[in-house]
Amino acid sequence: MSTGPQKASTHSPTDHTAVSSSNTSTEARKQDILETGVQSDKEGSIRPHPRDGIPNWKWKAIVIGGAVQAVISGYDVSNVANIQVPVYEAFGHIELLPWIALAYSLINVATIPLFRKLTGFLELKLVSFIAVFVLIVGSALCGAAPNINTVIAGRALIGIGAAGCYQMILTYNVIFAHPHEIPLTQALIGASFAIGLLTGPIIGGAFADNEHATWRWAFYFVLPLAGIIAVACLGLYPSYKVPTHKSVSQHLKEFDYVGCVLHMGTFVLLGLACIFSGPTWDWDSGASIAVWVLFGVTLLTYVLQQSFCIFTSPENRIFPVSVLAHRTVALTAAGTSCAAIGYGATLYYTPIYFAFTRGTGAVASAVRLLPFTGVFVFMMFLVGGLLPRIRYYMPFYVAGAIFMLVGAGCQQTITPQSSEGYVMGLEALVGAGIGILWQVGVPVSSVVLPPHQRLDAAAVFNVAQLGGVAISLSIAGSIYQNVGFDLVRDAVDGFGYPDSDVRLLLGGVQSSILSAAHPEIVPRAVEAVTDTILRCFYLSVAAGAICFVAACCMKFEALEFKKPAAPAASKSGEKTESV
Repeated sequence: MSTGPQKASTHSPTDHTAVSSSNTSTEARKQDILETGVQSDKEGSIRPHPRDGIPNWKWKAIVIGGAVQAVISGYDVSNVANIQVPVYEAFGHIELLPWIALAYSLINVATIPLFRKLTGFLELKLVSFIAVFVLIVGSALCGAAPNINTVIAGRALIGIGAAGCYQMILTYNVIFAHPHEIPLTQALIGASFAIGLLTGPIIGGAFADNEHATWRWAFYFVLPLAGIIAVACLGLYPSYKVPTHKSVSQHLKEFDYVGCVLHMGTFVLLGLACIFSGPTWDWDSGASIAVWVLFGVTLLTYVLQQSFCIFTSPENRIFPVSVLAHRTVALTAAGTSCAAIGYGATLYYTPIYFAFTRGTGAVASAVRLLPFTGVFVFMMFLVGGLLPRIRYYMPFYVAGAIFMLVGAGCQQTITPQSSEGYVMGLEALVGAGIGILWQVGVPVSSVVLPPHQRLDAAAVFNVAQLGGVAISLSIAGSIYQNVGFDLVRDAVDGFGYPDSDVRLLLGGVQSSILSAAHPEIVPRAVEAVTDTILRCFYLSVAAGAICFVAACCMKFEALEFKKPAAPAASKSGEKTESV
């Protein structure tokens, strides 16, 4: 309380103008900060954007590091495509071969929400380091494996590490990139992931064909790159912790352990049910029925537990259900998942078509995927550049769904005699649709959602992408093993081939069926396998149709992907604030 006389105000009109200008600047800065995802603190003062004070070269290094991790993640998805036969020759157990590929995808999507929760209370670069370290351990374990069970266990560890790596890539992009940058940074990550997917079969096959290196080096190959990334995580990445008023122990106490177990169990049981029913267990056997029932019960329990917050609270649920209440996020996530389903089916089963109909080797079959991956990458960058300018996202989903639906529909006309140009042209058409859809959701959600929900949205789209691939591989694998077995067995019926030869044929292992002297046997078997692959491609048709319906339900609205206001110059060497 003042006791002295009040001094008359002597502000001039110029002073009032300056104050007004300052207030306007402050309000503009507040609005810009809110749009770029940084909130004010409790006292109302404005926190700087997380990237303020970070040198531009370091931000570029983070983006490049994320791209390298995406390449490794993509490589680890597909590097086993051409080494399964040597692994079978080394260890046997044809019935376990599908799990070398599927263990990665299922465990990957099963652990994504776990890493999202860890980013809520741990130092980001520490979570990144842990993820890369687990990936390194898994790769080393696969390379040194003494039996096929160890290979599968190592692949599961790689899946856990890759889930963390990819989630952290998205997390760094959402936190540190400005809205107008996210479309292109996401396109770069998606393109890097696709490059890894393409080179995986080529590099893995080359090692498998080398008698000195052997298939084990398909896993050892990633160790130097992953080691460099691990060092960069600790020494180069900025210190940053998501703002929270809770301690680590409080976060651990409130963690949704029940939801985490149910989420993991749902995907693992789906894989068990799809892959083991038929090849390992008869469909009417007690084991097959039990695992399908257990999957259904687990899925239903998971949905109810997350919906009604049983043994958890709305803010602590393992899966960020709240962001799906936003219409735009839910529909774009559905479109992303549909793209991933088509991606998995095309990527894994197109090379099998060329291997059976053209007799191409592992590397040659992978090279014939170039039209698919090349167009996929091009469309991602094109959309990433156009989205901030066009601002309307709904037309991209409509166009992507149409490309995907038309391409996958025309794939049903493929025969063993179809020209390579025709087949590769159709895969390019499918790749164009998937490339349009693949990365649009993250930048769109970063604009339409408030800042505190953007990391949750990144996790949702990560699950949509990798979960879509896992679901695609599970269902397509079941179709290939079960429908393919029936079709091939019927095709060679009467020639005296045992069921084991049919299984070896479908597994890509040398089978006596393909070396048969009778002129009718091989064409019949190839025709049956082609028919089976086309049925796997029905997944892309269905996914394209669902995506088109989802796109038609989206709002036709323009979004603002604004550039931030120029930040005040920071002092050289100033440490980035950890908030």
